[in-house]
Amino acid sequence: MITAERMALLALVQTHLGYAFQNVALLEQALTHRSYAHEVAGDQADYERLEFLGDAVLGLMISAYIYIVYPCAREGQLSQLRAYLVQQQTLADLARQLELGRFLLLGRGEHQHGGRTKDSLLAAAFEAVVAAVYLDGGLLKTQEVFVHRFMPAIEQCTTVRPGRDYKGVLQTHTVSAFGCTPRYQVIREEGPAHQKTFHVQLTLNHEYQCVGIGRSKKAAEQQAAKRLLELLQQTRA
Repeated sequence: MITAERMALLALVQTHLGYAFQNVALLEQALTHRSYAHEVAGDQADYERLEFLGDAVLGLMISAYIYIVYPCAREGQLSQLRAYLVQQQTLADLARQLELGRFLLLGRGEHQHGGRTKDSLLAAAFEAVVAAVYLDGGLLKTQEVFVHRFMPAIEQCTTVRPGRDYKGVLQTHTVSAFGCTPRYQVIREEGPAHQKTFHVQLTLNHEYQCVGIGRSKKAAEQQAAKRLLELLQQTRA
């Protein structure tokens, strides 16, 4: 039985997620560490089974997302990016954005030893919450809720250095090497009008395609140009 006080806290978690659970017990389980479940005994379930499922769901979502966003990347590059995005530190940081540590149910010992701030516990809880949303609302809803939270991490991997005109460098190179210039097209816009995120697709000579993402069209174009320059450099190596 979830108390009224605990339900109020779970309501805050749902607000942070931007998702309302049909079965709140799934969210409660996702936030229950085994130390707490052991102490209260009874039929209290912990998050370990959900963590197992969440790891798989998260891996699928991120794999599909970067596969689409990086159409020029090779298998090894995609694997490296996915490994970065699902590593413990990244997941723990995302859990902190959601303030999950505040809402974890921990045993006395785990609480006294700083369990609410441990990367390992926070990452596991994040995966469990992913699984809880998946079981409650399905894969599409899970993607909608969580994929956008990886945007800062993805952008951090491919940050354009200030002052570097990747579009200009790319255009000069492609005119010389291919006899043509790249084309840029906005393929998606996300977010409110005052804080949009732009997805721009770069196409070169019907042979190469890359997608750039940024807070402005220019930033997205620069990122797409940077990715193609890196790809062309790799193909020459």
